[in-house]
Amino acid sequence: MKSVEAPPVHLVLRAHPPVPARIGVVYQPLTGRVLKTALALAVFWGIAPWVVMFPPHYPWPVLSVCIGAWLAHRAWTGRYVVAWFAGECPRCSRPLRVRAGARIDLPHTLTCFACHFEPTLEAYDLAHEEEIAADARGIRHVLSDCTGTWREERHWDQDYLACDACGARHHATPALRAAARDENERGRLLDALASEGRFLT
Repeated sequence: MKSVEAPPVHLVLRAHPPVPARIGVVYQPLTGRVLKTALALAVFWGIAPWVVMFPPHYPWPVLSVCIGAWLAHRAWTGRYVVAWFAGECPRCSRPLRVRAGARIDLPHTLTCFACHFEPTLEAYDLAHEEEIAADARGIRHVLSDCTGTWREERHWDQDYLACDACGARHHATPALRAAARDENERGRLLDALASEGRFLT
């Protein structure tokens, strides 16, 4: 029995904040996939010239070649076999489904049958996420002129920083937490100065 792994993944859709997801997969080693692919082609393509002897003759070799190609494709594609999956569409928050036993690669595109958009299930590492989330001005919002406040949220054991105004969401790494605290502090300072200005006028 192969062990089930749970890699860190999230669901990504252009112009929407990432959504946490959970997946359990069984890794399929390259040698096993190569062996299964070669075996499927050898068996079904190998018998194709012989099954032509059985009436009605011509459909059997065609069927044998097609079955061999399908089994070889199924064995070769998909480095992971899905054991379980849980995730929601980043656009409409409806649950998405990946069939247990499905063979997938990461990233993997899913279809939401509620809003008909196609989010992508991606593995991530926090260092790369920091590069995406930060820019010269600090932590990135959906809207460049957003004045919202960052707060920390927890979804399915994943920590996120979320903006209460534009809905931007980033993984809560130490560097991004510090950037969010700095931005919140600057925002509080500007609010205080604006209040004093109103009082003076």
